[in-house]
Amino acid sequence: MKRDFLESLGLDKETIDKVMSEHGKSLTAEKQKVTELEVERDSFKEQLSQRDSDIETLKKDSGTSEELKQQLEKWQGDYDTLKADSEVQLAETKKNAAIDLALTKSGAKNIKAAKALLDLDGLEVTEKGVNGLDEQLKALQENESYLFGESEKATTLQIVTGGNPGQTVVKEGPLGQQMKSEKFNLTKFLTDKGENK
Repeated sequence: MKRDFLESLGLDKETIDKVMSEHGKSLTAEKQKVTELEVERDSFKEQLSQRDSDIETLKKDSGTSEELKQQLEKWQGDYDTLKADSEVQLAETKKNAAIDLALTKSGAKNIKAAKALLDLDGLEVTEKGVNGLDEQLKALQENESYLFGESEKATTLQIVTGGNPGQTVVKEGPLGQQMKSEKFNLTKFLTDKGENK
């Protein structure tokens, strides 16, 4: 998100600073997740490499003992299963992190809700990123646009009581429509707000 875009919407500097601050926090959090996942991946690679080395050493040192060879073959099978499972988990973790980051960058208001509408099985992780994610994300933004963009602006309320206590000027918005459509008790409204804090 760029400051120029927010300025073009007519937002004041203070609001833009707040939006940019929150956006920066979100990106930092996602970058932190990616860093943590990379550390975890490197740890898995190191463990697998060490197990490969251990198995090869045991094979060389086993001599002709048939029982030991059978044990080594069992360990090799267990190791191969563990390696395959680890690779699947790592790919899934990498895919989820990439999807979360893409949703954050696209301005998703609720990443979990937006992610639930994606066909995750149709996405494949490659060295260049996640194949099919851009297309699904674009379709989601078009079909479910309410999940993206800025959250609804707070209603601006201006009440003028000088000289005529019954005079009320209300700008448009959900609260303004409520005040126009029904009898509005300002004292009760402010009291309720105070009790809810």
